Amino acid sequence: MTTEQRKYKFHYLIDSDSCMACGACELECKYDAVYVDDNADYAINISNCLRCGKCFRACPSDAIKKIMTPS
Repeated sequence: MTTEQRKYKFHYLIDSDSCMACGACELECKYDAVYVDDNADYAINISNCLRCGKCFRACPSDAIKKIMTPS
């Protein structure tokens, strides 16, 4: 049996220039998709992300963008 990754119509991306590094997105994410990368910026691991939108709604600076995935 093979495991295929789900194909989503969109994904979320954190704009490091707009991010206040408050951690609200990381606190809201129950799937360990939000993390601090090597540059000390918040980022989203799209492999773990279920596209629930909790991080998107929690961001007070609108730094999380919804990006449409090309088909």
